[in-house]
Amino acid sequence: MSQRVDYDRVADVYESRYVRNDYSGVEQALAAFVAGPGIDEHVILEVGCGAGHWLHWLGQANVTVVGLDPAAGMLKVARAAPGSRRLIRGRAEALPFVSTSCRRLFCVNALHHFENPGAFFREARRVLTAGGGLMTIGLDPHNGQDEWWIYEHFPEALVADQKRYWSTSRIRELMASSGFDGCETRIIQHRPWEMTVSAARAGGFMNRTSTSQLMVISDSEYEAGAKRIDAADNASDGQMTLRSNLRLYGTTGWAA
Repeated sequence: MSQRVDYDRVADVYESRYVRNDYSGVEQALAAFVAGPGIDEHVILEVGCGAGHWLHWLGQANVTVVGLDPAAGMLKVARAAPGSRRLIRGRAEALPFVSTSCRRLFCVNALHHFENPGAFFREARRVLTAGGGLMTIGLDPHNGQDEWWIYEHFPEALVADQKRYWSTSRIRELMASSGFDGCETRIIQHRPWEMTVSAARAGGFMNRTSTSQLMVISDSEYEAGAKRIDAADNASDGQMTLRSNLRLYGTTGWAA
C-alpha cells in the first residue's frame, strides 16, 4: 500500500541524491531550455524546487530562477544554502503569478508529486508569455523500456509509480489540451548502472530516504524487499549486482 511522502521530514537529506547520481543530461537540457533572447526580461520559474538544487545550479550559470514549493522544510533548506534565492511557498495548481509573467517554467522529477497535474498545466499556460515554454522531466514507468533494481526487488514501488506518474504520451495530450503547441518528448538522460549490494549500501542507495520510490511503499514492503536483497546477496557470497537501465524523459510544450 502506497503512502504519502513527508518532504519536510526528509528535507535535510534530500540533496544527497545529487551526490549519488549523475544528472549531467538534465543539466544540459535545462541550460538549453532557459537560453535565448529576451529570457532575462521575464520570470523563469521552477515548480517543485525542493531544497533548491536546480536553482543553485542555474545560478552558477548566471541564470536567475524563482523557486516554488509547498514544503516549508524544503524551502528552509534552500534558503540556508549559499547564494541568493528567490523562493515562494505555493502549489503547482495555483501559481502565485499574474498572467503572462513567466518566460520559462520547468519541473524536474516533480510532476508526479502534484495533486492535479492537469490543473498545473492550465496554470502554466496562463502565466507563460507568448512564445514561452514549459518543460517537465521525469521517469515513465509505463513504457516497459526501463529496468530498475528498485522495481525488481520492491515491486510495490512500480505499482505505486504507475499510479502516480503519467506516461509521456498522456503528458503531451494534457499539455496540448491546456493550450500548448509543439508538444514533444525526448530522452534527456540514459543511465545504465550496476553496483554490488555492499557498494550500493555504502553509497546510500539502499537508504529509505534515497528516493521517493522507497518512501511511498509501506514499512513492511520495504523490509521485505531489503530481506530479499540480503538473502540473494548472501547466496551469491556477496557478488550480487543491482542493475538499472533508466531513462529520464523531457516533455516540452510552447505557448503560442
